Amino acid sequence: MTIPLAGTVATIAALALPLNVLAQTKPDEAFAAFAKTYLAMGLPTDWDGIEKLANFKWTSATTELKNCLPNGDCYARQGTAAIGGKTFTVAATGARTMVINILLRNTSAPFGEEALVAALAGAGLSPELARCPLRAGAGGTNWYRLKAGEQAAVLSIQPAGTGRPNEGFVISQGDQLPPLQPNQVSLYSEQCGAGVERKAVSTMKPHQHLAEVVVTLLAQAAGPAPFDWKALGTTFKMNGEGPRKMDLTTRGDHNPVAQTGVVTFASREFSVLASGSPTEVKSVFLEELGPGHPRGEHMLGVVYEKGITVKLVRCGPVYSSSTNNWYSMTSAKTKPAMIRQSIHYDGNQVTDQYEIRLDGTLPARDPRDRNPGVNGC
Repeated sequence: MTIPLAGTVATIAALALPLNVLAQTKPDEAFAAFAKTYLAMGLPTDWDGIEKLANFKWTSATTELKNCLPNGDCYARQGTAAIGGKTFTVAATGARTMVINILLRNTSAPFGEEALVAALAGAGLSPELARCPLRAGAGGTNWYRLKAGEQAAVLSIQPAGTGRPNEGFVISQGDQLPPLQPNQVSLYSEQCGAGVERKAVSTMKPHQHLAEVVVTLLAQAAGPAPFDWKALGTTFKMNGEGPRKMDLTTRGDHNPVAQTGVVTFASREFSVLASGSPTEVKSVFLEELGPGHPRGEHMLGVVYEKGITVKLVRCGPVYSSSTNNWYSMTSAKTKPAMIRQSIHYDGNQVTDQYEIRLDGTLPARDPRDRNPGVNGC
């Protein structure tokens, strides 16, 4: 993620327009001026910094949310705004020390997306459509990348529609698109240029894609031993030219070499750490990055649906904010493997980690581990 450096107070003051000037400006031009002001703030913008948005009135203090938002923001502040003669309800969201997003709901007559995008271009923000509904004209949200020199932001525009009389906007610092929710990945495209065929971000939900990759990693019963390093590069985006010496004993992994990488499953990003011998990949660690996702997914259930028998063989310690359970994965067509599923719970959101032992081994047992059927396992 590219995050611009914080703008100076002088820069913000120079860009911020007084309320009486905004009132005399065309509504779409006034909104573009606000977007340019917020983009110039960069990160980190502290909670007091948004007081410099002269056309905003903040009606609450910064509050820690009981449940973090799906985008990972855990703090919020409520307010109202008058931009170009239009009235908005607004919220600023972010982390403990910084604002990351401004959410606005236009309670007046709509701008119209076409006019607003033209105004953004006129303000020198170079709007680029980066994510759009899969079917043009079907309604839904559009995401635009905005740029002004070295500073960048993403603006989402949710048009008014049936049952939704008001436009909605979210402007976020940085140039990285926010992750989609699992039920959205098949409805949106990131190929939005004129004349370009729009293809879905994914035809599968993230956990379904992950399950497919897990099954792909399993060695065939009649074939060679686990994945080799070259094959690993066709599945994940790996760093460097190959494995190197790495001490992973703190993870209970005694393999001598390892390689790192990343992978994205339908807009959900994971870090990758693979370990093994100089010729074979024996273990793969996957750790979800970002704010997490809603509860209720059953990745191992999808693995089972693909013909792999999944059986609980060991449970991790109790009284933990995460589960750490080991499962065997067997079938007539594949060699036995083990997988550890670690799920961390944070309110309504969860994050996943996996360790896949392609050679079918288990790590040394923690004295607090439990057998199936014992103490709630």
